[in-house]
Amino acid sequence: MKPLHFRLAAAALWCALLSIAVFTAPPGAPDTGELISRMVTGKLEGVNLSLFALFNLMGVWPAVMAVALRGDAPWWKWPFIALSFGVGAFALLPYFIFRPWLVRPAPDSSFIARLLSSVWVRRALMLAVLCFGTLFLLGGLRDFAQLFRTQQFPYVMSFDFFAFCGAAALLATERQLTSR
Repeated sequence: MKPLHFRLAAAALWCALLSIAVFTAPPGAPDTGELISRMVTGKLEGVNLSLFALFNLMGVWPAVMAVALRGDAPWWKWPFIALSFGVGAFALLPYFIFRPWLVRPAPDSSFIARLLSSVWVRRALMLAVLCFGTLFLLGGLRDFAQLFRTQQFPYVMSFDFFAFCGAAALLATERQLTSR
């Protein structure tokens, strides 16, 4: 694969995510802002636990990407990573379109890069993924499926999750090619 192929794949993934969000999503629920506020503050009475778990997984994904991208040389990756904590892959995929592909990661020289390289950070992220993944599966999938079909927020957030999975697959492919 060439760097252009990675850029095209990232652009296609971003366009697909935008298209899904704009053209296929169900209408937004009027209480979405209040729902998000309740999930952030931990007031979960009446909140579907699978939705809560996915919401939290969408907070873990940007942290995983920060760890995976810590060796990227461009300093301008950080605004994209920071914005992805709020709007997910919608913010991160444009960085993937323009980042230098098939370049060996830089050594972990900065404090932030060394922190992100810590085995404890990786373990904490893995534990978070396991806990929220389990909660997603056990938290009420039938009700979540109904929310997915009828409300914009869970629908778009689900596809945003899959876009992060696609971005991770691109990074994994790149790492496999550059480690040879």
